Amino acid sequence: MPLTTAIAASTLAGLCLGLTLVSCQGDQPEADILSPSEASGEEASEPSGSPPAATGSDLPAAAADAAIAPGRYCYSIDSETLSGVVRLTVAEGQEVSGDGSFTIHNEEASYYSSYIQQLEGSLYQGEISTNIRTWIEYDVQDSQEVWQISPESLQTEGEDLSAIPCEVAKERWLGPDGLLEAADLLEAPTAINTQRVEFEPGAFSATVENAVVRGERDRYLVNAQGGQNMILSITSLEDNAVFDVISPGGLLLERETTQSDLILPYTGDYQILVGGTRGNASYTLDIEIE
Repeated sequence: MPLTTAIAASTLAGLCLGLTLVSCQGDQPEADILSPSEASGEEASEPSGSPPAATGSDLPAAAADAAIAPGRYCYSIDSETLSGVVRLTVAEGQEVSGDGSFTIHNEEASYYSSYIQQLEGSLYQGEISTNIRTWIEYDVQDSQEVWQISPESLQTEGEDLSAIPCEVAKERWLGPDGLLEAADLLEAPTAINTQRVEFEPGAFSATVENAVVRGERDRYLVNAQGGQNMILSITSLEDNAVFDVISPGGLLLERETTQSDLILPYTGDYQILVGGTRGNASYTLDIEIE
């Protein structure tokens, strides 16, 4: 086993958020759902559309017997060996979804790495039964944990995180332009037309010819291995077609470009989003994997 892999395995056992399954014990009484302001006795304000962002300064801990109110909650950790953020969205039915982005800095072992996670689960009385997918060093790991959550803190099976404003957490996910993240690009179009790109047997490249309507995006899914090279180029009759590239796990790697040569950070499906900078766009997209 290579040294970096061995170090990664031992380090991740103590640092990564999610590797074992813990079940909840016993039936619990039904809980009242309190908003962050209700939990502190403050008067609740009317909702303004999108879920509220949790912050470390204005969200008191929920009562011990209270469920977590629907909304967006963000947490961070910054220890000697691990830094990162977790973003969680709690739905009306107490379903939970989210993501995480972390950096390992183990100076004693001279080991440095980063990983991202996608999170799904269900919440009951402050406990999340969490399904975790982790992308790290060209590897993909699936695991399960039970986490403890309140508006002020998140306790995984290995780490304690504190609440932060979600706008601060978003900074770890911003793309090359420092303005948008992948989720912003996927929410903006009026429609997304998805197609998987399959290479011919023995081939390592493919060409797609298509046209995209103004306001929409064509999405091409390309499965590739971490460490491979992906070379992309696009041309259009109107000279107005560009593409974005999103990694497995949701990192924005390229933004509104016509040429790209990427060393792929993770294994899985990459999303190539094609759109027009003005009006409709007829285009030719060349994809090569090395």
